[in-house]
Amino acid sequence: MGEKIITQVEKNGVATLRMNDAATNNTFTDEFISGFIQCLERIEEAEPKVLILQGLPQVFCAGAEKRNLLDLCEGRILVKDLLISEKLVQVPFPVIAAMEGHAVGGGFVMAMCCDIVLAARESRYGVVFMSLGFTPGMGCTTLLPELVGPFLANEMMYTGKRFKGRELAERSTNINYILPRKEILPKAKEIALRISEINRKSLTILKNTLAARKKKLLIEARLQEDLMHRISFAYPETKKAVEELYAGQEEEEK
Repeated sequence: MGEKIITQVEKNGVATLRMNDAATNNTFTDEFISGFIQCLERIEEAEPKVLILQGLPQVFCAGAEKRNLLDLCEGRILVKDLLISEKLVQVPFPVIAAMEGHAVGGGFVMAMCCDIVLAARESRYGVVFMSLGFTPGMGCTTLLPELVGPFLANEMMYTGKRFKGRELAERSTNINYILPRKEILPKAKEIALRISEINRKSLTILKNTLAARKKKLLIEARLQEDLMHRISFAYPETKKAVEELYAGQEEEEK
């Protein structure tokens, strides 16, 4: 079994974190969340100038894991996914989300926490929390409007619809580039290379300044989303929806 998360820091200051858990499509298992944060902290210690965050070619990140959602429904644990959002927003260097593949739920929220976002025309992106019966989390309620605009964000959150990148390209969004999948990584590397030519100390100052708004939005979201989660995860129909959706996915994989 290969590494679930692969990291690299080049001499020019360009770092890469590749989510590589093909068995779960980069789902937020406890092991994945812990490993992701540890890897990000190791990269931070190396003091890069910029980070490219990428996933699998077909799936950037699939978001929440069934067992954790059921535990939340049964009141056994608190939401852990928010740790990823907080860590991405707080790192002292710019982060480029290179989303070659699909990103749903918390997987798409990860991109919202980054500084520069690239999406693929062929891939699907959405926040499917409400489709499972519970309210959005990980900072989605405040960060998604920043990325795609308030009205499209409302539609995405209310309906749970996943939009293809080419559909988003036709709407008014703040995504930096929506390109054919094969062009995502080359473009991300091109941007990272330009950033690597900048003085690290100045980059850190700028990152702290530009990230201040997202940090504030994340704090606001945490207060609102924690309350909504405590209510919506307690609904019996939420647990039923989670079980039915994941049972359907498991049947498809057989």
